[in-house]
Amino acid sequence: MPSEQVTVFAPGTTANVGPGFDCLGMAFTGMGDRVTARRVPGGEVRVVSVSDARIPTDPERNTAAIAARSVLRRAGVSDVGLEISIEKGLPLSGGMGGSAASAAAGAVAADVLAGSRLHKLQLVEAAMDAEAVVAGRHADNVAPSVLGGAVVIVGIDPLTIASVRVHGEIELVMVTPAYGVETQRARSVLPREIPRADAIAQAAHLAGLVLGLERGDHGLIARSMVDRIAEPARASLYPGYPQAKEAGLAAGAIGVVVSGAGPTIIALTSAGSTAPVTAAMQKAYSLAGFESHAHRATVDNAGARLIG
Repeated sequence: MPSEQVTVFAPGTTANVGPGFDCLGMAFTGMGDRVTARRVPGGEVRVVSVSDARIPTDPERNTAAIAARSVLRRAGVSDVGLEISIEKGLPLSGGMGGSAASAAAGAVAADVLAGSRLHKLQLVEAAMDAEAVVAGRHADNVAPSVLGGAVVIVGIDPLTIASVRVHGEIELVMVTPAYGVETQRARSVLPREIPRADAIAQAAHLAGLVLGLERGDHGLIARSMVDRIAEPARASLYPGYPQAKEAGLAAGAIGVVVSGAGPTIIALTSAGSTAPVTAAMQKAYSLAGFESHAHRATVDNAGARLIG
């Protein structure tokens, strides 16, 4: 008999990690969204509360509700309704996969309450339906949030995902300056065409980064965490980032890049470097006139899961 009420936690994610635009994502520990869903009669999905008043409760615009409704539709369940409450643990327009985490948690909650037991890829597809409404139809955030770990999105139609092992020595430092960057704005400035040399370099960097992550090869990671497509086009959206990146690298970071659409930046570090890298990047933002919030993490390999 399906449960009457569940609470699901879905971790935040960092996407792109330099050269992996729209195809590389990684879940991280310590931050995420929680969705509590209650099964009710009928087929309606309603959002009854959200901890952040800026998040719409309209089920047509709320990613947790859209994903939940997509799960019910994919499972062929029409007689189950849901009442959803969302506790946001991720910032809006922060580059940490906030909309994706809500979608992932909503999809998993709906699957459990409906007793449908969809395949994990179907849950990712349901979460993608939600992302398509608010941020575009891509899976680099929702897939690691649902599945955990790091992933490469090999293809969308059909959805094909490859897991990437991240060496246990590698840790993450995320620093978010006190300003937002809307995903749609960040996507609007991207180039429509890419020179052949940039496309080749981007592909080579992505391959090198995946190998470096799996091997724990700091030199290969450092040489590969270079984005020739998105970051150059978006540079004006991230004041303080060049200084913070330089400071982080000087303090021992393996590489520093913008997380997703930003403005959060992510540094990959070894365990002994997280504290000095964090301090250096925050100091750089302060000198540039921006307060910032820091979060140290490792890769979250569990993905979206029941916590109640």
